[in-house]
Amino acid sequence: MGTFFDLLICLFLVITALPAVILLYSRTKRKHSWEYAHKTITLVISIILLTSTLILVYGSFIEPRLLITKRYEIDLAKINQPITIVFIADFQVGKYKQTAWVEKVVKRILILKPDLVLIGGDQVDNESLNLKELSYLEPLEKLAKQIPTYAIPGNHEYGVSCFWGIATKCAHSGDINFETKQALENLNIKYLSNDLEKITLQEQSFYLFGGDSYWAQKLNYTNLDKRQEDLATLALIHNPLATYQATKKDIDLILSGHTHGGQVRLPFLGPVARVDTLIPAQWYQGLQQYEDTQLLVTSGVGETGTRARLFNPPEIILLTIK
Repeated sequence: MGTFFDLLICLFLVITALPAVILLYSRTKRKHSWEYAHKTITLVISIILLTSTLILVYGSFIEPRLLITKRYEIDLAKINQPITIVFIADFQVGKYKQTAWVEKVVKRILILKPDLVLIGGDQVDNESLNLKELSYLEPLEKLAKQIPTYAIPGNHEYGVSCFWGIATKCAHSGDINFETKQALENLNIKYLSNDLEKITLQEQSFYLFGGDSYWAQKLNYTNLDKRQEDLATLALIHNPLATYQATKKDIDLILSGHTHGGQVRLPFLGPVARVDTLIPAQWYQGLQQYEDTQLLVTSGVGETGTRARLFNPPEIILLTIK
């Protein structure tokens, strides 16, 4: 699939850049041509074509290699001392992002010095059961040795891709979730699958629920019944569509990925490449409130389908809870 999209990119480059060059050449050198007789129109057409070329080159090869840090502050009634959390998701290592990219992300996180790191699923692309992809995650070991790090499955670990976001209309490329769990735990990362953890940071405690994959129909909230103390509850759930269910489980904050922010975001229109049409467009990126639960969705650090990103670079979220 990656090769298919790359061929489309090359084709689009040819059909925009080449005609522009020909038009500009005719405009200046071929005195008997239509282009020479209509220089202004020819120039406008050439500028439009070359602008399209530049946008494609930037969105395919430059912006996906940028890495920004977005900062959010969230007030939770049961947290008194500030806690800093780095939240990332959707590495999707494989055809587009590999070891060097993971190293870049790790270096940036270490500079931020958070109290906790949460990884929100889709660590691997898993388009064709290529277990070599797991080796690209090895730089995470350096991170996990210095900062407590937790991860959850996404749909790609299970090889599940659902059409229009409907969990009963899915394609399956192969389940490597068990191998992903082993690989991450070997890197000192705690891998949560519907598990509840009590975490203590800055001399205060809160619950962290790590949910399993919504699209793989493995998300189960039963372990939330084990809460015995009146503490804040954070939930790490890959697909924000689960918010409709999760908000009924007395969860204060949900951290999700999955959407990639739409990868391409246009002014006034928002996300273009909507991986899941059931997810509201406003849930594709940023902080939202739904009933009594706050939802924070990251655009992720990797790409799916095509390598393109536009007005939506890969991001690390630095979250301060106070």
